[in-house]
Amino acid sequence: MDQPWMYIVLIGLVLVVYAKILPKSASSSSRQSASVKEIEETMEHFAAELDEQNQAVIQLFNETKQNYESHLAKLAGRLEWLEKQNAGMSQEIAKLQIAHAQLEKQWLAASASVSADRFQPASPEIKGVPVPHIEDKPTVKEPEPPANLMNIQERYAELFQLYRQGKSADYIAKKLGMNKGEISLIIQLAKQEESLRA
Repeated sequence: MDQPWMYIVLIGLVLVVYAKILPKSASSSSRQSASVKEIEETMEHFAAELDEQNQAVIQLFNETKQNYESHLAKLAGRLEWLEKQNAGMSQEIAKLQIAHAQLEKQWLAASASVSADRFQPASPEIKGVPVPHIEDKPTVKEPEPPANLMNIQERYAELFQLYRQGKSADYIAKKLGMNKGEISLIIQLAKQEESLRA
């Protein structure tokens, strides 16, 4: 009689232990599934953030590319304008050089004719007529440049008036609507002309 009672107690103990173990395993599996869900949600959230960041980077790249292309187009336009300005300036410089060369030739021709008249050898003595010495010969004034050709300073009177007032080449260029290089060239030509006359 004692033995069946022990069996009943043992079976009861086993049932109690089993009942305690069973909810633990169920709760641990529910905990595992909850942690898996948390990990999945975290991964999804991380993937969404990465996607947003990628979109922001792509948008920034597109904006940078558009800015670069517009800046490049502006630079190309500026370069084309500068090339046209350079071509125009080269033509103006060529014209001024031609005009200067013509002035110089005419000036040298006039100076040579004056020099030739001044230093001609005396004619041989005619009987009874004294030959005048070079000192006795009246001095010949050097001819001035032909009246129809104005010198550079007269031709660009307004430019030289501003230049004598101490105005800069930039100011003169803006005031007269000329190129800065053209103004510098005109001033240099005027200095050369003055040195030739001196």
